[in-house]
Amino acid sequence: MLYKKLVGDNIYLSPLDMENVELFTRWVNDETLARGLGTIPQIMTELGERDYLEKACKNSNCYQFYIVRKSDDKILGTYSLNRINYTHRFATVGGFIGEIEDRGKGYGTEALTLISDFAFNVLNLRFLLGNIFSFNKASIKSILKVGYKQVGQIKDYYYYRGKYYDRLEFQITKEEFYSLHTTHLLPVEE
Repeated sequence: MLYKKLVGDNIYLSPLDMENVELFTRWVNDETLARGLGTIPQIMTELGERDYLEKACKNSNCYQFYIVRKSDDKILGTYSLNRINYTHRFATVGGFIGEIEDRGKGYGTEALTLISDFAFNVLNLRFLLGNIFSFNKASIKSILKVGYKQVGQIKDYYYYRGKYYDRLEFQITKEEFYSLHTTHLLPVEE
């Protein structure tokens, strides 16, 4: 079942459940997606994917959402807040669009904007972190468009097809986000 938890212009984010494990298993085994996730060496079965999804957010330091297209309620991918640290008020973000034909249409950028707003406006986090491999130009373009800044780089972090790639680290603060994005998920009362 899909629920419109966070609603944008073209997509909404719905809490992730176990109904679509087969779809996620197909996606995470697709080389075009798995190389960007860093999971190429892993062989993921439906049982393994179900176990991962069930354990990933057992406690309250993670929120996982489907990315759903509003026009037809098609599940496009996922976005999540991970490793939420409520003491120091930060988290990591990550997500993907599953099907090649749905990539490059701005859905991931809109999902990152929605989940960032949720993190800052609802969870009251101070900053968010993300990391992307240096070959993933589309994801780098997306995270920069939302306003994240590159704050670090780990050289030769990831090996793929005979070559090493860097892991790029990105960050955005609550103030930086709201200097670029004026709309909030919840109305601001005066």
